[in-house]
Amino acid sequence: MNVAYPGPWPKLAEYDALLMDVARRIQLTRTKHEIAETNFRALCQHVDREGSPLENKVIECYPSGSFATGTAIASRVAKDQHDVDVVMELDVPANSSPKDILNLLFLAINGEEGSRYHGKVTQNSRCVTVEYGDGTTVDLMPIARISGPERAGNLFHYKRETGETRHKPVNPWGFAKHFNDHVEFDPAFHDLFKGRRLLVEGKIVERAETQPMPDHEPLEEKSPRVVALQLLKRNRDIAWRAPSRTGRKPPAIALNAMALEAGSVHPSLLDEVIAIATHIRGRLRETYGPRGTLQVFNPAYPPDEFTDRWPENKAAQDLYDGDLRRLIIDLYKLRNENLSLAEQQEILKRLFGETAAAYAIESTLDARLREMNANRMRLGNTGKVLGAAAVAGSGSTAARAATREGGGELSE
Repeated sequence: MNVAYPGPWPKLAEYDALLMDVARRIQLTRTKHEIAETNFRALCQHVDREGSPLENKVIECYPSGSFATGTAIASRVAKDQHDVDVVMELDVPANSSPKDILNLLFLAINGEEGSRYHGKVTQNSRCVTVEYGDGTTVDLMPIARISGPERAGNLFHYKRETGETRHKPVNPWGFAKHFNDHVEFDPAFHDLFKGRRLLVEGKIVERAETQPMPDHEPLEEKSPRVVALQLLKRNRDIAWRAPSRTGRKPPAIALNAMALEAGSVHPSLLDEVIAIATHIRGRLRETYGPRGTLQVFNPAYPPDEFTDRWPENKAAQDLYDGDLRRLIIDLYKLRNENLSLAEQQEILKRLFGETAAAYAIESTLDARLREMNANRMRLGNTGKVLGAAAVAGSGSTAARAATREGGGELSE
């Protein structure tokens, strides 16, 4: 039930509202977070089970990457699928053969024919991947602890195709802690986007109580830097869907590390995305690395290089620089030009995909209708309360159907 909220919500620019709605659409629900945690914990127990090749060798398991920094998104939005990166600390010598450790982990998960994960497991050069029936994946990365900062360890790298083998010093736990300790929360962002969420969800009539989002944490509780990084990741993923794209995507952990250097956060989500993208473009002009490319290191553990496999060369670096340039140009258009809803949707579709773009436009139409109903109510000659729904209904309904290409199921 809606109750009065003490005070008006701050006014949100339409371009920020659109990006906020895109960000809302690519979030994972609380249920998905809980499933992800259940899946990886079950996998860790499975590896440590009686009779496993790694029985009693699992020290600890914990999420790394995007799940550890709050920047996880649905990698396939229409199906609400996601990928989880998990560190598995093993009680094995740090100089163990990478080939042997990865093979043991594969065997421990795959198990016997007819067992829980058999046939769903793939061995990669640094991790073992389990794919579930709904398309979601868990990447288990084994490491062995080494002396140094807390949780530092050796990652085991073995590439079957070339025979390349090595140990890589890493500290994903240290980076996640560093990132979460240094990313800034912004009260203005909180107020702006809480108001937007409530308006889109229809929980504001005049004023409303706060209701939690179905995420593991309400979107407005996140730093604008975290949300901006989610949008950057989504834009990167869309760019790499092109059939012509080859090579590795820029690793999210490298983008996260560079984003921490981008100065103070902005309460405007659009300005925050532009600021991070502009800073990363500046870094992409660097050529100091051994391949003539930039290098990004773990600020919590400098021996851990985040760019040891990407960019493979200067051409790969320049490719992503071009993506960020086009992103910035489109965001400036969204902010500075008087665009129609169709033009806004085309930009959002180009940057973030069809599903997220359609959701943002529909949310804008719904929000406009609610605002009109709240702000334009008047008394008729008979004293009856009249609203704006009858006036706005037909146009809004038609526009909403258009965003779904006829009102059918959203496609990705």
